[in-house]
Amino acid sequence: MADNKIERADSEPSEVGENEERVGYRRPPRQHQFKPGRSGNPRGRPQGAKGLKSELLAVINEQLTITVNGKPRRMRTLRVVLKSLAAQAAKGKIAAADKLLTLVIDAFGFEDERTTARELSDTDRLIIQHMLGQTTGTGGAGDE
Repeated sequence: MADNKIERADSEPSEVGENEERVGYRRPPRQHQFKPGRSGNPRGRPQGAKGLKSELLAVINEQLTITVNGKPRRMRTLRVVLKSLAAQAAKGKIAAADKLLTLVIDAFGFEDERTTARELSDTDRLIIQHMLGQTTGTGGAGDE
């Protein structure tokens, strides 16, 4: 049987002379390697290039002209998207309703913002006492 060995570039060279160099995976030829002290991207990002955040802000704040009840109106893109989402939710689209409710909860919170309970009026207390009396069998209209 012949001894068929496949050598990887990251393994020790077996029969490479002193003047030869191993080239392969993760071992580019010497002339194509980064030079010491020099960046791999020497010119850097172009001067006018914008990031995702600034592009997103520009798009959602852009003014659009749409037709509402036959009249042209100018609105920001964000408002148009929210109105469209609300209209889809009102038509019964579950995914749109889920997304809209998620946005509302993120913006305004989940719980009711009231910190104190509202006091019951005297009339409310009498009604509750009367109802409790009817369910327990005491204090009802016919129990005298």
